[in-house]
Amino acid sequence: MTLLPKDPKVTERNSVILTEAERRNLRRKLKNSFELAQDVLNPRNRMKRFVSRNKAEAKRVADSTSQIAKKNAPLIGAIGLGALLFAARRPISNWISNLRTTKTQMPHGDEDRNQI
Repeated sequence: MTLLPKDPKVTERNSVILTEAERRNLRRKLKNSFELAQDVLNPRNRMKRFVSRNKAEAKRVADSTSQIAKKNAPLIGAIGLGALLFAARRPISNWISNLRTTKTQMPHGDEDRNQI
């Protein structure tokens, strides 16, 4: 389907040529748009853009976290020690109980001498 312009100087042949050129141009734009959409929606490219966008933010958060940890190192150490003691409370309690019972028991050799 050719569109004849209102200009009388343009012949039907020229109109067909112009229409074909416009069709090729529109097809090229559509193809470029499609390729761009594929590039944008590609999961690998999406991940790259996500990482590049958030890299600066992650670096800033990591720096501030390390500064907080450096400032509060004694407190963090005390909390860690408390957690370790809490986790090991039963073995430590058993060890202390075993020490107490072995110190209060008489050696077996002394019991035999008293009976003789």
